[in-house]
Amino acid sequence: MIEQSQRRIPMPVAVAAVLLLVGAVIPASMMFANGPSVATGLIGVLLLLALAYGLWRGSGRARFWTTVFSTVSVGYGVVTITEAGGLGLLQIVAAAVIVGLLLVPASSRRWFHDLPAEG
Repeated sequence: MIEQSQRRIPMPVAVAAVLLLVGAVIPASMMFANGPSVATGLIGVLLLLALAYGLWRGSGRARFWTTVFSTVSVGYGVVTITEAGGLGLLQIVAAAVIVGLLLVPASSRRWFHDLPAEG
């Protein structure tokens, strides 16, 4: 039997982290194009990058805060759905997918609770 020194990140968690990274790129590009508040945009981008890194490392706090921010984003998007354009709808769907990927699959739950893989 081959011993692995590092655990492999589950696919749902990897997809959620990549979605956060893509979510950080979009505001960063918009911030430099026409953003009046560069500091606020930079803080948001850094927060998304930190959350993606935390998910990749298996941090339970990163999972918690990502779930909270994504749920708030979905709620805010639903409340302001009449003003949401195509990018707003994409943000709502992406946030809902992130929440689902972090909470539903058993592999995601094991990743954050440091439980051994079944098998």
